[in-house]
Amino acid sequence: MKMEQKYYSLKFVLTLVIVSSALAAVLSALVFIFHYESPSGLQSVISENRDRGNSERIRNNNRNNNNQNRNNDDNNGNNNNSNSSGEGRTQALEDLIDVIEDRFIGTFDLDAFIAYAMRAGVASLDDHWSHYMTPEEYAHHLESINNQFVGIGVEVLIDDDIDGVRVMNVHRGSGAYDAGILAGDIIVEVDGECVIGYTLDELRALLRRPIDDTAVVGALRDEELMHFTVVYRVVFVDPVSYKMLDGNIGYVSLRNFDMGAANGFISAVEYLMSQGAVGFIYDVRSNPGGRLDEMSAILDFLLPEGIIFISVSTSGDEQTIMSDRHYIDMPAVVLVNSHSFSAAEYFAALLTEYYYAYTVGEQTTGKNRLQNTIPLPCGGAVVLSTGEYLTKNRVSLYDEGGYTPLHIIELTDDEYLLFRRGELDFDDDPQLQLAHSLLTN
Repeated sequence: MKMEQKYYSLKFVLTLVIVSSALAAVLSALVFIFHYESPSGLQSVISENRDRGNSERIRNNNRNNNNQNRNNDDNNGNNNNSNSSGEGRTQALEDLIDVIEDRFIGTFDLDAFIAYAMRAGVASLDDHWSHYMTPEEYAHHLESINNQFVGIGVEVLIDDDIDGVRVMNVHRGSGAYDAGILAGDIIVEVDGECVIGYTLDELRALLRRPIDDTAVVGALRDEELMHFTVVYRVVFVDPVSYKMLDGNIGYVSLRNFDMGAANGFISAVEYLMSQGAVGFIYDVRSNPGGRLDEMSAILDFLLPEGIIFISVSTSGDEQTIMSDRHYIDMPAVVLVNSHSFSAAEYFAALLTEYYYAYTVGEQTTGKNRLQNTIPLPCGGAVVLSTGEYLTKNRVSLYDEGGYTPLHIIELTDDEYLLFRRGELDFDDDPQLQLAHSLLTN
C-alpha cells in the first residue's frame, strides 16, 4: 500500500467469541491434526503476527533486529546469575504483586496484570512474529484460521495519524456488508460511545455481543458521519475467488492460506482449465499468509518434482518438503504487493525460482520464521518463532527484506483502496493489466 504516513497496523476481525472450553479443546485438536507437524510435535504456522506492526516498518528493521538478536544470544550465555533461576524469576514477580496489593490506592486486577505481564514478556523477545494471546484471543484465533468467525465482519487498521479506526475490508454476507459499511470508512463511534484513541482490546470489549444482537456503528466517509445498524452473524470467509479473463486467462485470487485454501485453489484451477484456460494469474496481493500444509499442497499441485520448502530448527536441523512429479504445465503470473506476507511472498518467490511464473507488483514484507502456536494452562497461547525457512535456492526472505517481483508497478492510494473494497476493475488495475499482457502478448 502506498500510504506514506507512519502508523502501526492491528489487523483483526471484530468478533464475539462464543466458543466454550470444550469446543475450544476440540478445535485445538483439529488444528494440531491439520497443521504441518514439526519435530517437536507442535503445529508450524507461517502466518503473519495478527497484531504486527506495519509491513514497511517490519521490512526496514528486519536485518538490524536479526543481527541484534544474534548478538544478544551470544551475550546472554555469559551473563547468567542466581537471579535468572526459575525460582528467582517467579519470586521477583510475586514481590511486585505483593507491593501493588499492599500499597496501590486504586483497584488491582490480578488477571489483567498477569495478561499484560505475559504479553510484555513475549514482546521483550523483540520478534515481530511472536506474541501472547489471552484465552479470548486464542479462541478467536482458532476460529479465524478456519476461515469463519462470529462478529460484524470487518478488518481494520489502528492508525496513529487518523482519529478513529480505518476499515480495510468488509466481508461479503456479513452484518457490516449488508448495513453498507465500506472499506475506507473510519469508525469513530459504537452505540454513541466515541472510540477515538481506543486500544485493540478496548475496542474488542466494546463490540463483544451475542449472535443476532446489533451494534450502531458511527463512521466517517468523506468527512460525513454516517450511522449503520449492524447485526452479529457467523461469517464464512471463502479464501478463493476466480473468473475467466479475456484471452482465456484464468484469474484466481487467494485471500489467505488458512483452512480450505488448497482445496478451493485446486478446484478453481481445474474448473478454469476445463473451460479452456491457457494461462493463469494468481493474485496474492494483501494475502497475510496462513498454514504451511495449505501452501505446500498448492505448490505440490502446481510444481514438478523437487524441493518446495526447507525448514531449519533452533538446533540447526533441516527438514524439506517435496513435490511429486505431477504438475500444471501452463504459463502463469503472480501478483504481490507490500502487504503480501509470509506464505504469500514465499509462494511468489518459489514459483520464480522454478521459472514457473512471472511476478508483478511491489516488494513484499520479508519473513522467514516459523511459528508454533503453543496452548498454555491458563487457556491462552503463545505464538513463538521456533525455526526459520528457506526457499529451494536457500534464500531467506527475511534477510532479503522481502521478495522483489520481476516487474515492479505500484498502485496509487486510491487504486489500493478500491482494490481492498473489491471495486478495482480490470480497466483500472495497472498491475492486473500488466500481468494479463505478459500472458497474451
